Amino acid sequence: MPFWTYMLHCRGGLFYIGHTDDLERRIGEHRSGLIAGFTADHLPLELVWSESFQTRDDAQAAERKLKGWSRAKKLALIRGDWDRISALAKNKGGAWTSSAEAGEGAMGISDRSTWRDPLPSNSVRPELVEGLSFNLEPHPAALPAQASAITGSVRLLPHWLRLRWKVEDAGRVIVPPFAGKGRADGLWQRTCFELFLRAPGAQGYVELNLSPSEQWAAYDFTGYRAGMAGRAMPRDPECTVRRGGKVLIFDAAVPLAGLPPLPWDLGISAVIEEEGGVKSLWALRHAEGKADFHAPACFAARLAAPQGS
Repeated sequence: MPFWTYMLHCRGGLFYIGHTDDLERRIGEHRSGLIAGFTADHLPLELVWSESFQTRDDAQAAERKLKGWSRAKKLALIRGDWDRISALAKNKGGAWTSSAEAGEGAMGISDRSTWRDPLPSNSVRPELVEGLSFNLEPHPAALPAQASAITGSVRLLPHWLRLRWKVEDAGRVIVPPFAGKGRADGLWQRTCFELFLRAPGAQGYVELNLSPSEQWAAYDFTGYRAGMAGRAMPRDPECTVRRGGKVLIFDAAVPLAGLPPLPWDLGISAVIEEEGGVKSLWALRHAEGKADFHAPACFAARLAAPQGS
């Protein structure tokens, strides 16, 4: 009877590590929210790595070791990048990812040592692209009152596109009230986070509006602001906002089944509404003249298809 150690990638870019004697059943329980605690609070999630062992003790030992690994080592494990794992293992002066930062705070992690044993060839390693990090700039004609920077990341999982925007000095930012999941137009009139994507060199593109209210919108365009039509999505994107001190973080998970095939040229943007009626417009790159997230010049990043896809 095999036993399994497994790693999940959860909402917010966090990892969860556990072990089981029935991998398919346990992952199903996690995905349905039947296991109360961290994973139920961080849906959706995806299995990104698993390993079989002959005994439960071996699976538990592997679980303890992996919980002590840094985020960088976990990502290298998912990719099967053994050279990177070896280099990180030698760099003992590097910072470890704490259990809370890695999304494992409920697990009582105590073993922080490095697992040096090579893994057998029956590991499950679905493709995971670390994606890209970004910095947005406000348009000079639509500057913020207090918000000082917006950074973020785009990550690609087997079935989800995960995005994060981080707004600095966000004390005056107005967050739309909770409205529940569902499609809605006009979200860009309030604080809203947006993604534009197209096939490289294509005229047509997709616009996604993702709101802290949990509402969303998706549109197809045949060309620059032409042929607009609502785009069907297989399920609602997941939208989550949280504040801590002067920072506002917005996380979104969008089902890949609702998006065109990779690779993509990306335009990443944000509308930030602050107290006093101030509304700033942020993007990777702005076209000359007035702010316009649809402008071809705003498609300033590229996300490649996973190798072997």
